[in-house]
Amino acid sequence: MTKIARLNFLKATLYQFGAAYALIGGKYSFNRARQIPSTVRRNMGGWSDTWSDILSGGNPRWKITDEQSHKKALSHFEKFAGGDPSERSVLCPLAGDDPFVHLLWSRGYSVTTIDLVPAAVEAMKCQFQSSVEDDWTKEEIGTTVTWNHVSGRATLIVGDALEHRSDLVGKFDCVYDKDSFGAIGKEMRKGFCNRIAEYTKSGGILYLECKLKQNHDEVVDIGPPFSLKKENIMEETCYGASFDYVEGLGPVYELPDMPFQQTGHILKRK
Repeated sequence: MTKIARLNFLKATLYQFGAAYALIGGKYSFNRARQIPSTVRRNMGGWSDTWSDILSGGNPRWKITDEQSHKKALSHFEKFAGGDPSERSVLCPLAGDDPFVHLLWSRGYSVTTIDLVPAAVEAMKCQFQSSVEDDWTKEEIGTTVTWNHVSGRATLIVGDALEHRSDLVGKFDCVYDKDSFGAIGKEMRKGFCNRIAEYTKSGGILYLECKLKQNHDEVVDIGPPFSLKKENIMEETCYGASFDYVEGLGPVYELPDMPFQQTGHILKRK
């Protein structure tokens, strides 16, 4: 790796740690009161600062923006999603402003994203711009802000991704997860996977992208981002309890000058 590549890798790793920590708030407890814990709110500042840097032209960290990579990912996703996109609803947890979400929407899918940082969601909204000024309607309930697109096929939620939302239970045919699972510490995986399972229909497909490091066995417990293989993803305390493993995709697109691969996995809700 070049010196610049190593520096970018370090920055990306620091971002992933900050994002994961902001998500879980240090010692996170699933909020039965349906509110974002104060620890998450306190740490959200660092995550917001990260997004401010990204949106102002700073280091892009984990972001993938080139169309060729998205096309490769889309071909994998659609191979397993099946059916008419207009009849498929896709959950995108911790999506930030990932352009892949808009790509899915442009293909006819209904998309729902959840992210904690308002600036990230605002950036996502801008990708849906048209000549109509009032493309979005805003709904506020408790600590959650929900933006609904005029098309009826895009819902952007600003709030805690691990909060129980009864209106999402059993709603989604597919889940698109880019690096979210790999950014969460082991102690948090069971809760995260239970939530995803709760929202996914029986027989629904989970498309998961994650990092696979060159020295996986030596660093499997070091992260985020964590290095993941099938056996890590399918532990009973992770997705193994509620999903069947369908296929490993191997590297889904290139990550130049990085000491890991971006790998894909397909799971199916039991």
